Amino acid sequence: MNLPPPSSVRDLDAVIAGLSVVDVIGLPVDLRRPPKPGGMQSIASITMTTGGNVPNVGIDLAKLGFRVGAVTRVGNDTFGGFLRSQLEMHGIASAGLVLDDTRQTSSTIVGVEKNGERTFFHARGCMANFRVEDLLTHMDVIRRGRILVFGYYGLLPECDRHLGRLFRAIHLKTGIPVLLDTAGAPPRNDGLLASFLPLVDCFLPSYDEAAVITGETTPARIVAALTDAGAPGVIGVKLGADGCYLSWRGKAKRIPARKVRSVVDAT
Repeated sequence: MNLPPPSSVRDLDAVIAGLSVVDVIGLPVDLRRPPKPGGMQSIASITMTTGGNVPNVGIDLAKLGFRVGAVTRVGNDTFGGFLRSQLEMHGIASAGLVLDDTRQTSSTIVGVEKNGERTFFHARGCMANFRVEDLLTHMDVIRRGRILVFGYYGLLPECDRHLGRLFRAIHLKTGIPVLLDTAGAPPRNDGLLASFLPLVDCFLPSYDEAAVITGETTPARIVAALTDAGAPGVIGVKLGADGCYLSWRGKAKRIPARKVRSVVDAT
């Protein structure tokens, strides 16, 4: 995958599009022994933060010094104001934000166990109204970037069958590469996958997601299936504590995970 060179037109390094949520994170939460109905369980902390593809990728890139723009939906509510303020605080261009007056900001309650594993309780809110037209009408923002990161396949079902149309328009009108991320459990649909995967330059699903999408059970066979479906660029499988398996231009490599002393959060 070759990124287009910086230019006066492309003043953003990346445009992040798709899911944005507000996360309310509690830890540690022992979901295996919940309190009795009507009872209470004491935990160490409750934190409100941003989540989803747009804030997670966008804010991390901004912290690393990259210039980032966002295309997503937020509700006209307290959570939406918090999300917008966080993006603005990190200098993320917000011209692609759609203010949705009809539904609440997409939000998630996250329970984090002592080992760092997370469990999610999610309210889709205004992301149920998110469509590929939200990106097509903000092509001026996307054109400013050097890469588009879109997430998530599997959590934005209204967009799935239109991804081919979207990515084709992006390639034709901007020439920038597309990175597609997955989440949840995208159903297996070989025809749907083949409709957009040839237009995706970088595709790295998690093992569980990739196994469902392809019907295969080993990283090598998963990558082979994605290649057969038309994936032309960087393909990989995220393997959690076992690292990841990457393939590019016919060469595959397993990359081990970094060992750490104490796991705080599986993210």
